[in-house]
Amino acid sequence: MGLLALSFSQGPYSSLEQEHWYRFGSLAFLLGGAILPAVALILRAGRSTLLRYGLYLWLLAALVAWCSYVFMSGGGV
Repeated sequence: MGLLALSFSQGPYSSLEQEHWYRFGSLAFLLGGAILPAVALILRAGRSTLLRYGLYLWLLAALVAWCSYVFMSGGGV
């Protein structure tokens, strides 16, 4: 998910807003959808069932948000 979104961060862009949408949006999904959950799993989730279920919900929410990001990043005509 993060690597596909990272591919959107490569230019060229037609405006500053478009650059922010693609560059910072993809980096946010890389961080929130891959890096932070992995760190949480490595550090504490193996010991806490509640934290593990919270992480499952977090990843599901990140996946739904990422799907809407991909649809909004289609570019149009």
